[in-house]
Amino acid sequence: MLTDREYYVLLNLAPGVRSATVRRLLAHFGTLAEVARAGPSALQQASRISAGQAAQIALALNAPQRLQEEMALVQQVGAQAVTLADAAYPAVLRTLPDPPIVLYIRGSLLPADAQAVALVGARSASLYGLQCARQLAYDLALQGVTVVSGLARGIDAAAHEGALQAGGRTLAVLGSGLGCLYPPEHRGLADRIAAVGAIISEYPMLALPEPWRFPQRNRLISGLSQGVVVVEAAQRSGALITADCALEQGREVFAVPGPITQAASQGTNHLLKQGARLVTSVEDIFDELRWTPRTAAAAPGPSAAAETSPK
Repeated sequence: MLTDREYYVLLNLAPGVRSATVRRLLAHFGTLAEVARAGPSALQQASRISAGQAAQIALALNAPQRLQEEMALVQQVGAQAVTLADAAYPAVLRTLPDPPIVLYIRGSLLPADAQAVALVGARSASLYGLQCARQLAYDLALQGVTVVSGLARGIDAAAHEGALQAGGRTLAVLGSGLGCLYPPEHRGLADRIAAVGAIISEYPMLALPEPWRFPQRNRLISGLSQGVVVVEAAQRSGALITADCALEQGREVFAVPGPITQAASQGTNHLLKQGARLVTSVEDIFDELRWTPRTAAAAPGPSAAAETSPK
């Protein structure tokens, strides 16, 4: 018989299965082993899902070969699969309305990551936005704060780079599987992040970076953080989705003001109108979150070479 953690990995391989469905199944059947023994018809009746999804769940839970293949891929990239059945599952994510069934983690999550701030923003960022993201991340990391972002081009990459230059920790939450890293040109950056922090995904190892996955993963970026700083964003952007997730989760939302003439600043300036805390330095973040800054000697900011490097 398989363990609960193995059943969770198999459930995660079934398309469209979320934790709410798993909760309904467990409430009806009691254990995942009983869920695996149930037929598609019983699964459909117990969890109010479609016949097609019920069939997919029944198929996934009774396919041990798929489990072996998935775990082999996990081992190949030096990662681990942490499920809702594991004590190592991040407590902060268990509080979400829809926590991931499985987290694939390359690197490590530490207790210190409880003090984390997300920095997100435009992929097509301006030099001003890149400089702001890198400097804020650098200063946060110097204060021992873990910087969370999404490994995307633009603001995300600048935030990760700033934290790394400060010698701090940073977490990258992907919109694809660990075995299908996106964007591919950030593979070197991902390696550096995993060495001091973690690359995280809730998707199966070979999941492609399909557009719908990124808004879904944004709830994890905010969920892992105590606050979300939107550095630069247009009126319609994934960064604003992350801000919405933060509000729903009871996290603080911050925004960096930008020039009113730039489209990339319309989203952040709108957030400020709606009550987001204005950020011009990390002191604004610490004040709002009521954190005590470290007493550290002044350090130089991110290197000029990094500020102009392509992302």
